[in-house]
Amino acid sequence: MKTHILYRGPQERGDCWQELFNDALPDVVWHHWPKVERKDAIELMVTWKLPRDYQQDYPNLKVIFSVGAGVDQLDLATVPEHIKVVRMLDPGIAKGMSEFIAMHVLNIHRETFNYINSNPSASWKQLSTMANHKRRVGILGLGNLGQDAAKTLLNLGFSVNGWSRSVKDIKGVSCFSGNAELSTFLAQSDILVSLLPLTEQTRGLLNDKTLLSLPKGASLINVGRGEQLIPEDLLALLDSQHINYAVLDVFEIEPLAENHPFWQHPKVVVTPHIAAITQNDSAGSVLIENVQRYLNNQPMVGIVDRSLGY
Repeated sequence: MKTHILYRGPQERGDCWQELFNDALPDVVWHHWPKVERKDAIELMVTWKLPRDYQQDYPNLKVIFSVGAGVDQLDLATVPEHIKVVRMLDPGIAKGMSEFIAMHVLNIHRETFNYINSNPSASWKQLSTMANHKRRVGILGLGNLGQDAAKTLLNLGFSVNGWSRSVKDIKGVSCFSGNAELSTFLAQSDILVSLLPLTEQTRGLLNDKTLLSLPKGASLINVGRGEQLIPEDLLALLDSQHINYAVLDVFEIEPLAENHPFWQHPKVVVTPHIAAITQNDSAGSVLIENVQRYLNNQPMVGIVDRSLGY
């Protein structure tokens, strides 16, 4: 019996993945939404967001594969317990995220943004830079992406701290965990990188209290979720110079409104949610491996823990 999979997303990626599936798993029938002849045959769905009435339209759905590392966009509370939700653990996403974080850590560390802002005044002024090992980079979230970023930063010679909900032991990283150790972690972070998933516990976490726990002159890189940041609090701390720079790649409402103050603020760098983009080839291989595991009744990689939300 053939297994039917429904893909919902950009045509180019769908064509790439369909070709990979045709070669690796020819008995899996590929459907590209919205062209589905037999909706009751669909067992697997690959998507970023869920289509309306998907439970009624696809009554035999067994697994939802997210095309991204996050799953908060799927609203897990509306997904029945019998349907498994699987995150995309693509090595290409981790590589891209680590590159983005390293680039902006270096930009902050080497005063690149200060030089850019001084260009219009033709100011030929050299700014001092501390040694890499003296710059403390704190990573909020030590999952797959956080650990890869930590390794990249360690290789660049930075001092790396990390905070996670549960206890972690990562070579070369000073690890903190739980609410009791959050303030201690923040106080030792000259550059804070937020990589946390969006949960009820992390929503609004980047607020004035949290950011004031950072050393004066610290900077923020938010590549987690926009809903974790309170924009008004960050703007006030930038204007008071408690926060030096902010690199923001994610926002509560995307695209970011044209009149949002982040666009014009000299201490804010806005990027359009491009820190880590799913790579067609590598992600396709990960998806094929997980579908093969599903077909062989083996545990899939990246299954979401409903109690944690990720």
